[in-house]
Amino acid sequence: MIDLSASIAAYLAAHTPGASDMAVDDLSRIHGGSSQEVYRFTARWTDANGDGVEKRLILRRAPPSGLIVAERDLEYTVYAALAGTGVPVPAVHHLELDTAWLDRPFFVMDCMAGRPSNPFVSTETFDEHAAQVAREFWRHLGTLAALDPVALGLTDLRNGGEVSGFASLELDHWEAILDAGEYVPEPIVHGAIRRLRAAPPPEPASAALIHGDYRSGNFLFTPDGTITAVLDWEMAHVGDPLEDVAWAIDGMWPMTRHLPLDEGLAEWEAASGRVVDRAALDWWRLFAPVKGCAIWTTAEASFTEGKAREMVVGVSAIRAGHFHRREILDILRDRGIFH
Repeated sequence: MIDLSASIAAYLAAHTPGASDMAVDDLSRIHGGSSQEVYRFTARWTDANGDGVEKRLILRRAPPSGLIVAERDLEYTVYAALAGTGVPVPAVHHLELDTAWLDRPFFVMDCMAGRPSNPFVSTETFDEHAAQVAREFWRHLGTLAALDPVALGLTDLRNGGEVSGFASLELDHWEAILDAGEYVPEPIVHGAIRRLRAAPPPEPASAALIHGDYRSGNFLFTPDGTITAVLDWEMAHVGDPLEDVAWAIDGMWPMTRHLPLDEGLAEWEAASGRVVDRAALDWWRLFAPVKGCAIWTTAEASFTEGKAREMVVGVSAIRAGHFHRREILDILRDRGIFH
């Protein structure tokens, strides 16, 4: 087993021009993530001018397995592309795909101020700033929807070369993941997929960069109610921005706890310059738990095969999978599909 602190220090020393006396202190694992291993640490060194430098940094390292295994440079690439766009993200510094340094690929980014919320409790820790946090949440998502993936240089993302057909492309993508990880038959999910294919939504006005997991729990906020960073871009792709909107109001982590949906969508529309097609949003709201169930099947497969040891992965397969199957049934019932 490698000495992680020493190995990180050696890497930074080799990749920080003019640095000497590199040291890494206070290394600690941030548990709870399910797609990458996350560590915070302090790096200290002397620069070329003889001045001491100290930085709080985050290292995100590929795990042996997880919920969704993405290309390891994807998140780094998106963070770099979003710098200066108005979407708050950490600055990134190093991407390393050579496993010789830390056994697995990793990247290093700034450690941002703030704390994460908990998406799985009915009462968040936003206190009296809940409405402010929710409004910022929707404004940042609207800002993201206004960006042009081509102008950002993100055409290599999934669907990056497409201008339409995103609903079908995403159904194909997640159905394939469901099929690959399906230990137990999922008739409810497959039934919903058939329903979605039978009535596709209208195309968006233009393609957008999709976060893929934009929800409570994937951003940091400070005690005054400011969102300081939107995190966890491993599932980023190009598509219909209503996919992110529907995911954000999914019943497992709804931001509507803190701000009525109409007010949140108004914030999103103002920031994005787009108008929400409610019928199209309804399609994506059924798609969201289908996508969720596909994700949870990868959790079940990883945990069952012993590739993942984090309890969050195993629990997700049981708790979240059951929740999203029930949500599919509730949506279909409410729409009069069955009684």
